Amino acid sequence: MKAIRIKSRIKSTTRPKSQPKKYIFCLLFWLALISLRPVLIQAGTVQFSLVQHSTTNIFQTYQPVSDWLTAGNLSFGGDSSPLSLYGSLDFNYLYKYSGLSSIGGQLGIDYLIPAGSKSAFYLAAEGQGVLFRDLYNNFNHAGLKLVASFKSYLTPATVLRLESQSTYRRYQLGIFDYFSEMVNLSLDHYFKTRTTVKVEASYGYKYFYHPGEIAIIEGETAPVATISSSTSVHSLSSINQVAGFFVAQQGGPGGGHGHPADNYKQGGSYSLRGIPYQTVYYTDPRSIQIVTVSGLLAQGLGDRVGLSLGGMKQWNLKGENPFSASDEYYSVENPTSDLFSWQGTGLKVKLTASLTDRLQAEIQYDYLNREFPGLESLDLEGVRLGVIREDRRHQLSTLVQLELARVSFFITYGYISNASNDPWFDWSGNFISGGLKWNLSVSKSKQ
Repeated sequence: MKAIRIKSRIKSTTRPKSQPKKYIFCLLFWLALISLRPVLIQAGTVQFSLVQHSTTNIFQTYQPVSDWLTAGNLSFGGDSSPLSLYGSLDFNYLYKYSGLSSIGGQLGIDYLIPAGSKSAFYLAAEGQGVLFRDLYNNFNHAGLKLVASFKSYLTPATVLRLESQSTYRRYQLGIFDYFSEMVNLSLDHYFKTRTTVKVEASYGYKYFYHPGEIAIIEGETAPVATISSSTSVHSLSSINQVAGFFVAQQGGPGGGHGHPADNYKQGGSYSLRGIPYQTVYYTDPRSIQIVTVSGLLAQGLGDRVGLSLGGMKQWNLKGENPFSASDEYYSVENPTSDLFSWQGTGLKVKLTASLTDRLQAEIQYDYLNREFPGLESLDLEGVRLGVIREDRRHQLSTLVQLELARVSFFITYGYISNASNDPWFDWSGNFISGGLKWNLSVSKSKQ
């Protein structure tokens, strides 16, 4: 086996302790908001949303911990002109686990090109960026997204859509850097019986530039070990204890156990179960390819009630998750877990009702059966179980929304039960959210 060496991206062996920065965090958001004022004045539409979340399981593990999260968004878009500027400014603040708080933004330009009376092309280019607080600044990233789509009415009741979306992201911790491409083809048909049928197919490709890179000391390299993908987690942990000392002040990663509330303090180099994200057994770039097919059947039941049934199937064509561990946080993005991390099936049933002209309600049930290629199940002591992680998730969610002239208020409740052959991910939790969306029109053309 080829010896693997450590390549540095940082200049110091340890990180300074993070100091409380609540006021600086809020100040940065408001300064960014003020800087957008000239753009907002010229925008065709502006929308502001503020949502308060509460959950009994913020880290979505078998050891539940609760937290509150406040999320805000200010977005703007152009008017009816073909070429327009759009963007948004976001913030997420967690009260108990504030190291995962972040501010971010997007700024882009889009162009609508009519192609006859029934078709149009849409092009967009967008810059993105997110900054986390010091503890999780390894998740900081900047990126670029390009979108090209085509929409055509094949008949008055049939719509064809083709879209390509390219994304590049560069993270502060280089193991997360990637390029992805998603191509989506869909066909919608509307019947006079108030029935809608939609079929969709997608292909995805994700390329990790250097998933095995480990940061330690500027200008130095040192052999880690000669290991293979069959190496036990305990061996992997002991191999990485020296590296882990420099990456996080909390010491070695342990054997894949402990409490997520404690492991959270190790920051964005380690997973919540104490295993490092670094994959020391890869020395070259890695890629993943997926294919997804889905269908939706929706039926109007009278003038105020609608029922829909959806299903999907996703296959992993090539590659697997290149990280040695993966986490999913509630309402906080984690670069080790996304659409490319799994394969499986899903079902969805949704009932909507217009209680009055301004009051809407819905209830939805989701089922997901997912397998995570590249992630082997462990017991609670970190010992490999010899099987790939597989989860079965049941989710029930409800929504009540009041829509006024420019402001809408809503409240949601959700319950998730996730059964897994990896006991760390055998969990359940309650989720409550409430907030408002305020639609503004600041352009004279929109008055």
